[in-house]
Amino acid sequence: MAIPAQIKLPIQDSFALYEEAYAKSLHSKDAILMPLIEHLRQSSGKQMRPILVLLCAKLCGIVTQNTLHAAIALELLHVASLIHDDVVDESDKRRGYASIRAKFNNKIAVLGGDFILSSALSEAASTESTAIIKVIAGLGKNLSEGELLQLETINENHSNEKKYFDIISRKTAALFAACARLGFISSTNTDIETEQKIVSIGEIIGTCFQLKDDIFDYEASDKIGKPTGIDLAEGKLTLPLIHVIENSSDAEKQRIKEAIENKEIIYLQDLAHQKGGINYAIKKLHELQENALSILNEFPESPARTAIRAYTEYVVDRKL
Repeated sequence: MAIPAQIKLPIQDSFALYEEAYAKSLHSKDAILMPLIEHLRQSSGKQMRPILVLLCAKLCGIVTQNTLHAAIALELLHVASLIHDDVVDESDKRRGYASIRAKFNNKIAVLGGDFILSSALSEAASTESTAIIKVIAGLGKNLSEGELLQLETINENHSNEKKYFDIISRKTAALFAACARLGFISSTNTDIETEQKIVSIGEIIGTCFQLKDDIFDYEASDKIGKPTGIDLAEGKLTLPLIHVIENSSDAEKQRIKEAIENKEIIYLQDLAHQKGGINYAIKKLHELQENALSILNEFPESPARTAIRAYTEYVVDRKL
């Protein structure tokens, strides 16, 4: 499902400059890195995060050269984290393409991820903004801590709603909050209240994004158009199933535990639908959406505000 054109409209020219600069940032003459970089270019996603950086800058003030550098730095950090995550999770697919570890090998994936991470830091440094560099560095720490917390949860074979949202707050929500903060900082706006509002919006959008992805995991593959049940197969407990577990008897909990250990994916997917887990997650999703839009409405009406509203609706309503 492509991003609606209206979302990019207020930042059309800036996004074109971003794409050109981003392509230049992914460059190396190394014989091993060159095919890796080319694979990344072919499998690049919808650029959701850089778009949000640009929109937040536009909403809070103006898109500057530092906005472009910050957006590139954040996207490179995100890409590096995904490469490393795929090594940790032993994932062979990423965005419908072979993951870097699958196409090359784990060693190249780790070193390639390090190269992309270093490129992100270089891009952040080019802003000569201590505030922007701190956001990028802090995000890297948050993403690592979130991944470690998730691994701990898998090893314990236990989670709860609080821990679930705690993991999101350190991963996807932190990523989108950083988008908003970078947009604000680079826009030259210095109003603290405005910063708090825009960062809250970014954090909520990020939570919505992850929650929507987690709901997808409980659908049939042919309905979504890509493999599902991946998190379940890896033992990652997400909100739909967590809600079912928290409202089950001891005997039912034991049966679910066995199903997780035996990778009974279809059974777990059906259970989440039948026992209200999906409906509960969807309700939470819409509550979060309303919270984000309520804060957004405190900003003056503008094309950027309209675009961020459409962006939020896209995150919640997307089919993939």
